[in-house]
Amino acid sequence: MFFYNFEAFTSVCELHIGIADKALSDTVAHAIYLNAKRLENEYSFFKTSSQLYALNHRTKNRQVVSDELAGLMQLSLFYNKQTDGAFDIAIAGTLKEASFASSLQEYNKKIATLLPFASSSHLKINENEVTFSNNFTKIDLGGLVKEYAVDASILMLKEAGISSALVNFGGDVAACGTINSSLWCVGVQNPDIQEQNLCEVPLGESALCTSGHSKRFYQIEKEKKSHIIATKQKYYSQISVIAPTATDAGVWSTAMLVNPNLTLPSHVKIAHSVF
Repeated sequence: MFFYNFEAFTSVCELHIGIADKALSDTVAHAIYLNAKRLENEYSFFKTSSQLYALNHRTKNRQVVSDELAGLMQLSLFYNKQTDGAFDIAIAGTLKEASFASSLQEYNKKIATLLPFASSSHLKINENEVTFSNNFTKIDLGGLVKEYAVDASILMLKEAGISSALVNFGGDVAACGTINSSLWCVGVQNPDIQEQNLCEVPLGESALCTSGHSKRFYQIEKEKKSHIIATKQKYYSQISVIAPTATDAGVWSTAMLVNPNLTLPSHVKIAHSVF
């Protein structure tokens, strides 16, 4: 068993690779690291060199993007429909400007101004061409690209002939195979007591993602504002979802935070939840 860690997507990333061949393990781990950093750099909301930054700071509302970015955006629009709009890459991106407000009055004013444009309905994709209906809508792939990177890592491991591994990118976890003849098992952290796990979840050829309000928020004056705007009065404070892929698990855990009344597809399950 070989263990690796590095930082990407502003998160600690870990690899557990269950083979005896250290040279192969090192080679695949390095390839996974390079791909994770590439994805981070390409789709960062804030890095001025990223594709996403260029798209959000466009001078024209019709842009040609790379195959990969077009694919990610198409995937996000698919999930937007599947989740009845609960998963929307245009919400966090468009409203992020409000998070820099110095007062609640300024925050509320910015939210009121930007909210009509915070929807994927304001963008269309035709092959590699993205068209926005206005100058204000921006997108944030933070709820998709890290999970996409986890899935890509599992694929790279399998293509290298590695049948036992665990990938953990900042709590977005996917596994393949077994360890010591048992399923890989991961803990769901207590949002109030970091040293405590609320439960342990066995993973076969599956992924587990946890979304919550406790760690990702910003504060305006004395009020904490979640990175996700809840649309219902009663909502989860944390939810962990298990699915065949990290992308599926991540999207649905985010969507359930926004709308806890969603009906999950049959291949997606709630592993643990906290109201």
